[in-house]
Amino acid sequence: MNILLFPLSLLYRIGVFFRNALYNAGIFKTKVLDPKVISVGNLSAGGTGKTPFVELITEYLLKKNKFVVVVSKGYKREYDDIKVVEVGFTNTLHELNTENMGDESLMMLENLSHIETGRGLLVVGDDKTKAAKFAASKFKPEIIIVDDGFQHRKLFRDLDILIINPDSPGGLIPAGKLREPRGNYKRADILVINNKFDKIPVNENYKNKPKIICSYAYEGLFNFENKSPENVIGEHATVFCGIGEPGSFKTLVNEIGLQIDEFITFPDHHNFTNDDILKILGIFKTKGSKYLLTTQKDFVRLRSSELVLNAKSENSYKNILYNYPLYYAKIKMQIDQNSELLFKDIDNLLSSE
Repeated sequence: MNILLFPLSLLYRIGVFFRNALYNAGIFKTKVLDPKVISVGNLSAGGTGKTPFVELITEYLLKKNKFVVVVSKGYKREYDDIKVVEVGFTNTLHELNTENMGDESLMMLENLSHIETGRGLLVVGDDKTKAAKFAASKFKPEIIIVDDGFQHRKLFRDLDILIINPDSPGGLIPAGKLREPRGNYKRADILVINNKFDKIPVNENYKNKPKIICSYAYEGLFNFENKSPENVIGEHATVFCGIGEPGSFKTLVNEIGLQIDEFITFPDHHNFTNDDILKILGIFKTKGSKYLLTTQKDFVRLRSSELVLNAKSENSYKNILYNYPLYYAKIKMQIDQNSELLFKDIDNLLSSE
């Protein structure tokens, strides 16, 4: 935590307290929608696994043949209009890119594309309440899932899911990464403890709340052709990422068995510049690495940028994707304990329609 920014964090804490108090007292009103609403959120700014968990419950509902709408902000996209995309949409004409959808939205569509049951829509909009109201009135889904909705209290939710990292550092924004004090976990209906690639004991401070224990399952390395290298154990790699918790990715790379020549980090949702790519390639060549490795989110941001999709000729973005051994590590969230608590609550929501 940055001690110099503590006074600003104190002011932020006061603002959060009064805002929540006004909602709790009913002075600030919440919008109730006809479809059931599930919110998936966190207390800290990024890196807890919200989007993989949204994918997990969306997949569960689609496989039950339900009509699901996922509402997402599409963080760091360049346009503020509402975008609607059907799950399973094939982007053959490159209408979708990170500039108009955001990286996590495109990654979610990619990861859900194999599901052939149910109906799913992804609705991306800067104002989640406006996007959810639009989806509810126009499409009339059975259920709406709001990605990153814990602080978005303008929208009533029937099930409030909060994801927590056991070892997440403290301190409120801007001195730390917390959006709200830890004690506000009590507002949630279900806590999801995301151990990522570790096995950390659950903090007993989270009392009297149903707890689900999750972790990440590694699914393999893939390139732009969806091909995997034969054997990477002991091989050397230059690794880069722009995610909320880069340490967890570094843990994964070590567990895969790769030798890290250089670990390059960028801010979360970083839009790579030409200089960034040249820097990465320069380190790769200097170190003599066999592979370049990144996260799926970073890979999607590179591959699905307008700079690649609409480029008339070769550029550095296409160069690193197509002419170098660049792979991304694909992971999936899995429930290790108490899955019945989650799915029972979701099933109860659907049966109460």
